[in-house]
Amino acid sequence: MRTTTSELTSFYDGALGSLAAHHVTTKLAEAWGTAQGQRVAGFGYVSPFMGAFTEAERLVALVPEGAGVRRDEGVPMAVVSDFLWPLPDASVDRLLIVHGLEDVSGPRRMLREAWRVLADDGLMIVVCANRRGLWALVETTPFSVGRPYSRRQLDMLLQGAMFAPTAYATALHFPPVNHEALLRVAGSWERVGSAIGALGPPFFLPNLAGVNLIEARKSMAVPIKGSKAEVLRGVFAPGVLGPAARYVPADSAKTASCARRLESFGEDGSKRRARRSDRP
Repeated sequence: MRTTTSELTSFYDGALGSLAAHHVTTKLAEAWGTAQGQRVAGFGYVSPFMGAFTEAERLVALVPEGAGVRRDEGVPMAVVSDFLWPLPDASVDRLLIVHGLEDVSGPRRMLREAWRVLADDGLMIVVCANRRGLWALVETTPFSVGRPYSRRQLDMLLQGAMFAPTAYATALHFPPVNHEALLRVAGSWERVGSAIGALGPPFFLPNLAGVNLIEARKSMAVPIKGSKAEVLRGVFAPGVLGPAARYVPADSAKTASCARRLESFGEDGSKRRARRSDRP
């Protein structure tokens, strides 16, 4: 069952959720900075985290259908299918997935759609609940919904979808307890846990962080351990590639404007300026 946007918003508006968003956003800023001049897209529930990319050329949040949206999130949004995103090929420089992998019915198929929209030199970060962490066990947090992943499972899933992992990080080392005294020392928990994780702990110190963050780039070769049929399974499932059709109501200027913005997401600045100059 998919977590709704209203449930996620309620969690992140609280003290525990706000602290969790802060620590995850810190890791994203360490990886990508302010994303200066980059086209950044997010899938899942990414509104609390997109504020890190203050210098991005463009921002868009892709919300899975059935989750719902809010008008005042501060980021342009589009409700999309898990497996068909209304973005051109290779149109995204940075792709962020949060609360988008755990409860999707076909994770590899969704990642293949992410592969399609990501630029050849683009990067993707997946933030996913850690199978061994406390946050996946406590039902008062949205990280307990769906399927959590270990780092090894994420590695295998990404490689099977033609991604090459490039960097790893962990976050949310403090317990998911909404208690004022514990929240005050959460920063210390986080610093100690991050330091241990950076050292690459041995097997007797397992990764107990709440979430795994894994950065990956596109791989242009089919993985040796799998076959082309395995990588593309689901992408060419019966009925997936039906006739393309786009319906834009003639009396809906707002819908038409949104469609034009999504179509132009992958254009560079020179093309947009040229298109504006051609207008009467």
